[in-house]
Amino acid sequence: MMRIVCFVIKRILVFVGFFFCLYFVSCTKNDGQLEMQSLAPQDLSPRIEWALIKDPYAACRKDASYESETIASFRKGEIYEIKGNCTVVIDKGEKDEKKELWYALEDGWIPSSAVKVYSNKLKAEQAKKSIK
Repeated sequence: MMRIVCFVIKRILVFVGFFFCLYFVSCTKNDGQLEMQSLAPQDLSPRIEWALIKDPYAACRKDASYESETIASFRKGEIYEIKGNCTVVIDKGEKDEKKELWYALEDGWIPSSAVKVYSNKLKAEQAKKSIK
């Protein structure tokens, strides 16, 4: 009978000791500073799309055409807000015509083949980390 009581008391002490260890280890000193991400409202807006440049260098054109003059260049990994888009006919064949989508960024136009489009800026920034 005494062995059973000692065994139960040992179990209770182990449990209580484990509880106190867990309690003190899980408590950490907080210096009162909260870390907040600074997000602009447009970063998460579902109405605004973001373009991540995927080519090493991409020409920014004055108009949505390869014949238009280059007014700037973008580098791989840069992120821009998409201001608009349009579809351009690039080759008229006898039976069908080839079309290409172009995006209007803050500086000019860029073809869709040079960018990846994301629904918000945070997704674009996460994708930027994975490209080389």
